[in-house]
Amino acid sequence: MQVSQALDVMEALLRAAEHPDIVAVERYGADVQPGGQSPAGVKAVHGSGSAALLWGAVPPRDATPVPLPTEPLPPKWRAARILVLAHQLLDATRPDAFRSWELCRQAGVESPVAAALRVTAADGSVVYLRATSAAGSMGEPETDPHPDYRIPQGVQSWHLSLNAPRAEPVSV
Repeated sequence: MQVSQALDVMEALLRAAEHPDIVAVERYGADVQPGGQSPAGVKAVHGSGSAALLWGAVPPRDATPVPLPTEPLPPKWRAARILVLAHQLLDATRPDAFRSWELCRQAGVESPVAAALRVTAADGSVVYLRATSAAGSMGEPETDPHPDYRIPQGVQSWHLSLNAPRAEPVSV
């Protein structure tokens, strides 16, 4: 599986999740392989103006699995929150393209929960999606502004065909 295919799934899931604190989901980066100068990723922009980014990275040998947190994470932990949301969305949808997924810690990366999401694709390849965050113009709220958010039922029946061609604009 290519990083771009894993990002296609994550982008579509973040859009389908309709999280009330996520005001935009955007793709960025030009690299097709992890480890370049312009890593490909998906950015979730929040109501505060901050952003959480999932991007393709080279899987480190020292990445160790960590359990999914049971308590909600504060908004100031945007990177960890996007990883947890991504994991929850994958648990709800179980896309055919992915065999398994797990949150991981990584030596040298400070994170309260996890640094990345390691995805094993149906073909056995591994995609490592790191998470980082960028501050917005407003401060982060101390508590979750949407504590009652639940993944919509419709997301559970969501499926993305990775072999489907991308839509092309119709010329008039």
